[in-house]
Amino acid sequence: MKNTQFTTHDVKNCCENESKLNIEFNTSGKEYNGWFIKEQKKICRITVPKGRKSIGKGLYHSMARQLNLTNSEFDDLLECPLKRAGYEEILKEKGIIKAKKSGKGEFFSPPPHTTYHAGPK
Repeated sequence: MKNTQFTTHDVKNCCENESKLNIEFNTSGKEYNGWFIKEQKKICRITVPKGRKSIGKGLYHSMARQLNLTNSEFDDLLECPLKRAGYEEILKEKGIIKAKKSGKGEFFSPPPHTTYHAGPK
């Protein structure tokens, strides 16, 4: 984990980069909130504190989890080896994005630990 090498400003800039995640952040409030969007569907949300603060271990781990990444994958994202296509592949491997059987694209699938109830019958 390389949290001491990066600031919150670095994380925000990396997430906004078009070759990376191309996240647009809402700038109102105490922190930046943005969504990773694939084919006009919100896949995952990240919250980044405003400013150029150093990042503690807990915050670093939290931001990585919000993007469904391990700390090591988050390191790669911030250090540049991981681009958007690689990030999407990681999400596919984890079952966050699944390919349609018809081959016409992809859709959002909730994480396996999420349970949705149809309601009372």
